[in-house]
Amino acid sequence: MTVSTLKALRTGAVCLALGALPATTAFAQSDDSNEPLSIIPLGETESTGSDQATGSGGSSGSGLEVEVLEAVSADNAGSLDISAGGFGLDMWQGSDAALVAVVLPRLQGGNGSSAATDLARRLLLTAASSPQGDSGDLLGARIDRLIALGLQRDVPGLIASAGRRGLSADGHRGRVEALLLEGRNGEACQAARDALATSDDSMIALTLVFCQRMAGEQAAADLGIAVLQDTETTIDERFLTLDRGLASGQPVSLDSFADANPLLFAMVLATGAQLSEEALATAPAPLLVATTGHAALPLETRLIAAEAAVAGGAMDGAVLASLYSEASFNDDQILNALSRANSTAGPVGRALLFQAAGQQSLAAGRAEAYSAMLRHGAAENGQAGFLAAARAAAPDIQAILPSVELAWFSGDAAMALIAAGMPQPAARWWPILQDRARSDTVVATQAAVLWPLYRLAFGEQLPDEGGSMRAWWDASARMAPDRVAAQGELYLALMAALNDRAAEPLMAEVLATPPQAEASGEALRNGGLLVALNPASREGRLGETVLLSLVALGQGGPADADPQTLGAVVAALQSVGLGREARLIAMEAAFANGV
Repeated sequence: MTVSTLKALRTGAVCLALGALPATTAFAQSDDSNEPLSIIPLGETESTGSDQATGSGGSSGSGLEVEVLEAVSADNAGSLDISAGGFGLDMWQGSDAALVAVVLPRLQGGNGSSAATDLARRLLLTAASSPQGDSGDLLGARIDRLIALGLQRDVPGLIASAGRRGLSADGHRGRVEALLLEGRNGEACQAARDALATSDDSMIALTLVFCQRMAGEQAAADLGIAVLQDTETTIDERFLTLDRGLASGQPVSLDSFADANPLLFAMVLATGAQLSEEALATAPAPLLVATTGHAALPLETRLIAAEAAVAGGAMDGAVLASLYSEASFNDDQILNALSRANSTAGPVGRALLFQAAGQQSLAAGRAEAYSAMLRHGAAENGQAGFLAAARAAAPDIQAILPSVELAWFSGDAAMALIAAGMPQPAARWWPILQDRARSDTVVATQAAVLWPLYRLAFGEQLPDEGGSMRAWWDASARMAPDRVAAQGELYLALMAALNDRAAEPLMAEVLATPPQAEASGEALRNGGLLVALNPASREGRLGETVLLSLVALGQGGPADADPQTLGAVVAALQSVGLGREARLIAMEAAFANGV
């Protein structure tokens, strides 16, 4: 929007038309150790950094702390300190503000990686001194990226830590978008009115038009659109279509949510239209998460969105599990869930199996239902379907004690727990899986395929007699001969980044296979990021290392990143004390490409 447009919207009758609206009214902290995840003991690992971090902040009641707080700017604000998973006040120490300002807007979400989303959340919410130099509107950029990642529910806390007076135009926009996504349209309209005095953002002006339309002030809304068009403001054609629907009282659906912003999403809901499965398939992370939370929408619609958000790493599996529990089934359906699920397509079928598992008194019954649920998801939606089901069911699968009687479930349980980022509970099934593999060729293949994933998690705690990676190669070559070389190259890179030589016996086979494709444009662009990542990690610049690592993974996340990038990211995170996170990302990459 031009300056002249802004002046037009702030003065005279047009200002009255747009401004005179009625005033309507947790990821756990990760272990920072670089050591492999511990198999023995099998319980939760304790953070190795929290005690030191607490000690460094032990002067919270001193005069020095008060002086620091008085000097804090909005850009320094955050809702996480180091005890809650933040990276500490000095995470940007030594970093160039200009570099941060350029790279931060490239941070993306919805890429299937819950580990990367967790790192991004901690990075964006950490209360920390700003990097040296002019980083522009760092707070506004952080709010914008939280929304892009589907973490809009964290925006109010970040804004509260900074104070509304610290918001820039971008920050005001983010506040309005977060409210629209939550369905709090009245508050969003008031926030847009508050922002009009300082913002020249066209989204704010368009939001005010939407608010006028919702308030029944048709002439004012028409005038607002006319002014925006006269000043050559670019208006999405979808906005105009939805606006006509609101004016006429007719529901308007969108065929696609690709590149749709929170305002368009709010307008679709305001027309009373349903959200189609086809449209949700194109929706970005924030819209999927928002759909999940709108109780007025049909439960199946919310389940479709929730499964996509969980598979994309944008939402915790516990939210999906809660939604599965909301579905209504009678006693006969629950009793015969295994047979009925075969004829019950979509997430409702998985909800049926989830509830049936929860009502089983015997471990074998629960295991059978969860196994069917995992296969139901994979059969319909491939790896994304398996991921969503696994992340929803993992806490309950963790509660099932491994036993010889449940040996048949060992492969499914291990795969689900690994997919959900829970390698320690998965380790409890490994001895049973190994034992059964001696007499069952199918299970032997499962064990061979899973061995490298366990090795990424636990390093040399998982013994290697020299033939484990060879067994993996042989099993993978039988199942997917066209992919085994690429998978082998990936394991070589990941294990080398973790200083593990277990994959080296495959070097000749991997190098004997010609490359499948030329480097993509994204891979070529990553060259500069990887060059920057090396000194950042070497010099211990924590925030910069995390940021560069996440952006280097690209839009497809660990699943689509090339071996060179993955190796560099894993090594960099390891070098700044984020060994657990590095291993989880390595496991996600390997799982996506090899199971």
